[in-house]
Amino acid sequence: MQNLELLHQRMSRTHLPALDGLRFCAVFLVIIYHSGFENVPGGNGVMLFFVLSGFLITWLLLKESESTGTISLKGFFKRRVLRIFPAFYAYAFLTLGFLILTGRNVPWAHALSSLLYFSNYYIAFNPDSNNAFSHTWSLAIEEQFYLFFPLLFLLFCRNLKHLKLVICGMILATWIWRIILVFGFNASGGYVYSAFDTRLDNLLVGCLLAVVLRERSFVWLWKILLKNAFMPLATISLLAVSIYFSLSSVTYKSTVGFAVEPILMAVLITQMMTFSANNIWKWLDWRPVKFLGLLSYSLYLYQQLTTSFVADHMAEYPVFVRLASVIAMTVFAAAVSYYLVEMPFLKLKTMSLSQMFTETRMQITAAFGRRTANKV
Repeated sequence: MQNLELLHQRMSRTHLPALDGLRFCAVFLVIIYHSGFENVPGGNGVMLFFVLSGFLITWLLLKESESTGTISLKGFFKRRVLRIFPAFYAYAFLTLGFLILTGRNVPWAHALSSLLYFSNYYIAFNPDSNNAFSHTWSLAIEEQFYLFFPLLFLLFCRNLKHLKLVICGMILATWIWRIILVFGFNASGGYVYSAFDTRLDNLLVGCLLAVVLRERSFVWLWKILLKNAFMPLATISLLAVSIYFSLSSVTYKSTVGFAVEPILMAVLITQMMTFSANNIWKWLDWRPVKFLGLLSYSLYLYQQLTTSFVADHMAEYPVFVRLASVIAMTVFAAAVSYYLVEMPFLKLKTMSLSQMFTETRMQITAAFGRRTANKV
């Protein structure tokens, strides 16, 4: 019971502990996998992002609902647009410009699907696509989720028990749908991996975790799962076993793996928030780890380019030299993206639309004035 109270105390903070560290783990699983370490479960890094996204979005909506009695859809979408669009479109247009200027092949169909956030279905039906936009399938899934979940939350935010039941029903429906696709329609592993209708439950598990923790449901279960700081090792072990079978069998991954692994990740998220101050897990809140977790979105965006560049130009170097080069280049690109693109737009999140337009106009005017002065 003591650890359960510790969890709720830590979750009352403005910035939840350990989550930046978990983002760090997620994005580096992806980077290491794309750097040629094919036995590293990069796909589980993306899955962890999904569960974290569902959890954080729902947690913030719950806090807003409790403080105001409702939620602002306009405010929600404004925050999401400012958080996601600037860095992504900067990446997309820089990449397109580079491909055009250097005379390289431009995957226009895939690029257009990415710009419209339908890349997941493009990949689902074109599984052999491998280019600078291949990784945008996961961004598309998250954006599609953001379009409907706030509406669902708004319908049930006054009755969390009903919301919990609806989320559970949708998770179960997704499990059944995947089984039907795999065994009834012989759906490809690429479709099951990339489509929104087959990965929705990954995000919803995170949503369910937020509601359960806010309601303080299943106290008896959390007493067991949060018994001591060694419990995460049991969760990680179970997750590793399932990942092993997922790597060995597409059928297992598409049915059992995609159902079990997000739940284990949700448990692990809760355990890490509880025990990140413990000596075993305190590295999750180390400053360098938190910093890289903060950069995780831009790290994910640019790793597709850096891993491809290193694979093309440094193939003769040892694998760990290539990995170090990928990490260095990706961190540099992500830091530039974060400070020059993400941060200026994130500062607008607390402003009204009129304030945003005023601030933007002032910045443009100031930039133009400096430019004129320089000419004079």
